[in-house]
Amino acid sequence: MLNYKNPIRQTKKTEELIVVDDLAPVREIVQFMLRNNRYTNIRSLETAKLALSVLGSRRIALVITDWNMPNMTGIEFLIQIKSDPKLFHIPVIMISDERSNDKVLYAVEEGVDGFLVKPFSEHDLMKSVELALARRDPKNEIERKIFEMKGMKLAGNYREALELGFEILKVRNHPRVILMTCECLYHVEEYDKAIAMMADTEGDNRSSQHANLQGKIYMKLGQHAQGLRALEQSVKLNPLSHGRKIDLAGAYFTTGKIKEAERVITTIADRDLTDLSLVNIADLYLEQGDLEKAGAYLKRTVNPIPETVPVFNNYAVALRRVNRFEEAAEIYRKCLSINPDSDVLHYNLGLLYTKIDKCQEAREALSNALRLNPENQYAKALLQNIPADRKTP
Repeated sequence: MLNYKNPIRQTKKTEELIVVDDLAPVREIVQFMLRNNRYTNIRSLETAKLALSVLGSRRIALVITDWNMPNMTGIEFLIQIKSDPKLFHIPVIMISDERSNDKVLYAVEEGVDGFLVKPFSEHDLMKSVELALARRDPKNEIERKIFEMKGMKLAGNYREALELGFEILKVRNHPRVILMTCECLYHVEEYDKAIAMMADTEGDNRSSQHANLQGKIYMKLGQHAQGLRALEQSVKLNPLSHGRKIDLAGAYFTTGKIKEAERVITTIADRDLTDLSLVNIADLYLEQGDLEKAGAYLKRTVNPIPETVPVFNNYAVALRRVNRFEEAAEIYRKCLSINPDSDVLHYNLGLLYTKIDKCQEAREALSNALRLNPENQYAKALLQNIPADRKTP
């Protein structure tokens, strides 16, 4: 077996890399190739959820992930990384069983740094690794500013990102900067400016992200016909993205096109649904006030990530409001199994227990909330108001 020899970055081969695949033999092959080229600090993980946990706690130089994995796919994993202000700088190489145009375009849209098709050679892997690692460092002032702008946008600092975006566009008419600028304009509700800027970039630069954003802006402006057309085009441009389809289904619900919304959801549900897709569909139904369908999709989740907890929490709140307390308590407990260190979730569970006179359980939940956050005034006040002599029924 021939090594891929490249003098670039020889001094940094002790940086930690992670390889993510649900199949152990694939992980072992990739690890062998990396070690054969003197990359010694490699962590092997079988799920994207485990990998996200590692990324949140360690300095990782590169991620190599398979596309086809249960519960969270590689493309969903990529989206999670590239949409996190603390992680987006980490290069990601995607491994797939096929090189379809749809897959490649989808991965490129979401910011992938390399794409390999099985079976691949050691030379192919190492070339992708070196190129991906080299891309971490901006090559010039414009690239540095684009990197900085993306971090601002992901952190929610939209005004600062806008200032930097306009500064960059004075120098270079960069498609990625135009899209990020329009995204920031959307978030600060300057919809007309965003539409005007996007109209100037029609044609070759139009992507499913562009069409999706344009559709959402038109929906906000109440121009539903234009919004639906743009969102439908977004799905055509990227038919693999569940996110695009969910946005379209939501727009159909907004405009009263219930059958069309259900049809789009069915096209997603006909595939092997991941936890993220299940949660996003449930969120759609929660917005429609349909607790039964929302609950049905949430119950199908297997191992959801902490980022999905707000949807479970909203479902529990909705159940609590219609006096379905035991079901709400079950959902809160599931939330805590996903994110046990949330004082807010412990408080919500304690509040629910007080409503059904489970005082001992309420005290325990509220005490946990205060242990995690002694400044939680709501938990403190509620705990003080539970009579000491009340018994659990």
